[in-house]
Amino acid sequence: MSNTTKIGFIVLTCLLSTLKSGGNINCPLSDHSEKGKIKWNNSLILPPVENEANIGIAGAFSGFIGDCLIIAGGANFPDNTPWNGGHKTWWNTIYAINTVPPKVQWNMKQNILPEALAYGVSIQLPEGILCIGGCDSTKCSDQVFLLYQENEQIKASTDWPTLPTPLANATGALLDNKIYIAGGQESMEKQEATSHFYVLDLANRKKGWQILPTWPGPSRGYAVSAAQTNGSDLCFYLFSGRDYKTDGYIRMLTDGYVYNPQLNAWKVLDQVFPVMAGTALAHGTDQILFLGGVPKLIPGSDRHPGFDNTVRVYQTTSHKLKKKELSPYPIAVTTNIARKKNTFYITSGEIKPGIRTPYIIKGEIPSEY
Repeated sequence: MSNTTKIGFIVLTCLLSTLKSGGNINCPLSDHSEKGKIKWNNSLILPPVENEANIGIAGAFSGFIGDCLIIAGGANFPDNTPWNGGHKTWWNTIYAINTVPPKVQWNMKQNILPEALAYGVSIQLPEGILCIGGCDSTKCSDQVFLLYQENEQIKASTDWPTLPTPLANATGALLDNKIYIAGGQESMEKQEATSHFYVLDLANRKKGWQILPTWPGPSRGYAVSAAQTNGSDLCFYLFSGRDYKTDGYIRMLTDGYVYNPQLNAWKVLDQVFPVMAGTALAHGTDQILFLGGVPKLIPGSDRHPGFDNTVRVYQTTSHKLKKKELSPYPIAVTTNIARKKNTFYITSGEIKPGIRTPYIIKGEIPSEY
C-alpha cells in the first residue's frame, strides 16, 4: 500500500468516525508528515480529571519552562454543549509535562494561579510564562503574574505591574525585550471590543504599562499577533479578530497592521487575513505562520462544520500571503501556542463553538519551510 493510499484510508476512517460520533472531529491519527511540510503529531492528550476523560479547555495560558510544557487555567462546558443548556466552567488547574523522553508524564496541580482564569495572553520568557489579563464568569482581570519553577515545583509570582485596565481576549507578543498587548474587552457584563495598545519594558518594569497610539482601524478582540522583521526593524503585527459591541453588533475583521516601535507608527497591510481567534508564530527572518482560525461566524450547533485547518504564510518582505498546507488534525482556536525552537504545540482549545479538544497538536517546522 502506498503512502498516499494509507493517508487516504486514514482520512476516510476519520470521516466515518466523525459521522458516527455525531460530529466529534478528533481524528485518531498520531503522526503525519510530508517532505517540506510540517510534521504533525497528536499523540499528546490531556490527562483524565477525576477519573473522567478530559474534554479539553479553551483560553488556557501556556508555554515552556525549560523542557516542561505548562497549560494553566482555561474554560469549558463539562456538562453539555452551550446550545443544549451547558454551563461554562473556569478552572484553576495546571497541567505540566516534560516533553523530553523518557519523562513524558502529566502532572496536575490545583490552586497555583491567583484565581480561575481563561482568555488571557501568554508570553514565554526565559524565567517562565508571563500570564496577562484574562477573565472568569463575572469579570475581566488586570492581573499579571509569572509561572516559574523552583525546586521542581511550579509557582506563581504576582510581583508584576497590573494592566491599566482589565482585559480578556486580547493578543500580545514579545519583541526587543518589550511586551505589546492589543485589543480585548474590559468587561464580561458589557462585552465590547477595545482599541487598547500597551507596552511593558521588561528592562524597566517599575514604569509599568505604557499607553501607545492605536492602529488605524476598528476595535477588536480575538485578534492574532506576532513579532517579525519589517525591513531592518523588528515590528509588531496585528491581524484579524472581530469588533463587537454591547448592543449585539458584531463584525468579522480580516485586516492587518504593522507597528514599528522605532517610528512609533502603524501601517496598513494590503492583504486579507481570515484568521480570527487562531494562532500565529514568526518563522525565519520574514515569515509569519497562521495556524487555523475562524473564517466565518456560524452559530453553535451539532451540525457546525468546525473551524479552518489551513496553515497560511505571510512574508513581511514581499507582503504576500499564501495557503501553505492543511493540518491533518482539527486546529483549535481561542487557545495559545507554546514553542521550542522550530517545534510548536497548540495547547488544547476550541474545535467547534463550545466544544474543546483534549489533544495537544504538535508541529515540527522544516528548515526549508
